Amino acid sequence: MKPAMTPSTGMVLCAGLGTRLRPLTDERPKPLVPVGDRPLAAWAVERLASAGVRHLVANAHHLAEQIDPGLRPWCDRRAASLTVLTETSLLGTGGGIRNALPHLGDDFWVFNGDVLAAPDLRRAAEVHQASDAWMTLILREDPRAAALGAIEVDDAGQVRRILGEGTAPSERLRACVFTGIYLISRRVADDLPTEGCVVRHTLRRLLARGERVMGVVDEGAWHDLGTPARYAAAQFALLQGELQGFEGMPGGLYQGVGVTVPAGVSVRGPAALGDGVFIEGAGEISRVVAWPGASLRAPARELIVTPRHCVPFGASEGA
Repeated sequence: MKPAMTPSTGMVLCAGLGTRLRPLTDERPKPLVPVGDRPLAAWAVERLASAGVRHLVANAHHLAEQIDPGLRPWCDRRAASLTVLTETSLLGTGGGIRNALPHLGDDFWVFNGDVLAAPDLRRAAEVHQASDAWMTLILREDPRAAALGAIEVDDAGQVRRILGEGTAPSERLRACVFTGIYLISRRVADDLPTEGCVVRHTLRRLLARGERVMGVVDEGAWHDLGTPARYAAAQFALLQGELQGFEGMPGGLYQGVGVTVPAGVSVRGPAALGDGVFIEGAGEISRVVAWPGASLRAPARELIVTPRHCVPFGASEGA
């Protein structure tokens, strides 16, 4: 398979409410919660820019005013321009993409801004181009696929069934789950809803019509940071170098600018202490995520601390 011309435009979906991650998302939209040394969606910006994307669109709704200043510095670092589109009412994934079409190319990426993932985008682009697909979804195998909402592909990688619907050929299908990362042809424009879900609306219509939709099963790191415990678990896995495609940090510890550890306090990874975190007390700090500007009292363990909240999490929940 010859190398594909990778799309130069992409969209990062940033308009969700992040309800499962409350109260953290009372302060920041979920795509901007800190992960390592940057906001969560900045990792998506990095992945897309590395694949050749030079213009990005982000939609915004909840705490919309934070999205542009939160992401623009990371786009600037990779010489990628950014357009932020504020939705006064939530349009859903399909409606959000339709609203962004004037800023996107003939083929473009969509990357959920609330997941931490390192997929092989170039491989997906090659499959998309070689198959002349209308959409190419990045998928992952998961034993819970049936419960989570399976997307089923045949041996050639063509999507045949979604959520139990579709026409299945005689061969056995491979049940996968959707990562929220995909490549779209502008041909889908008329099939995108004004408001609604791109999978339940657009993908269903394409399959019913017999259009070619491909699925690429990817083995790269993927984390849904849906709850405080899962957010902390993904953060610690990244810091400790346990996620394929991400570089860990020495000792599993991130310490931002302006953090002073007083005498009598020890910090042991995994832990993330953002810029300007104020530490007092005495004892050990470990398995803690402290946002920029937060105040933290030692000893501390299994806590997420923000300027406004202190959220404990159970170790077993993040498994």
